Amino acid sequence: MTENRGHSGGRARARSAAVRYQTVCSPVQNDPNGTCTYGLECLTDRQGAWVQWDLIEDVSPSRESVLSLAARCNALGLSPLHFRDVVLDSINT
Repeated sequence: MTENRGHSGGRARARSAAVRYQTVCSPVQNDPNGTCTYGLECLTDRQGAWVQWDLIEDVSPSRESVLSLAARCNALGLSPLHFRDVVLDSINT
């Protein structure tokens, strides 16, 4: 997993900014078949451009489950402050 790329000042601004969640595909190392694992990316709207706020790679080998999680986060307008907790909770269920 990668660490949060935001800083404490960015966190306060992200609460009022538009947020979008989307899946990301990471190739499995040393796999000749090109298999991917899927993660989730949190993007915030900064002056009309989508900027990565946070990224969690390797959430699941199932594209459908990560797409479903992204759709739920988008539909509920999940705050980036709760992003990691929600992803970790989804893995543990």
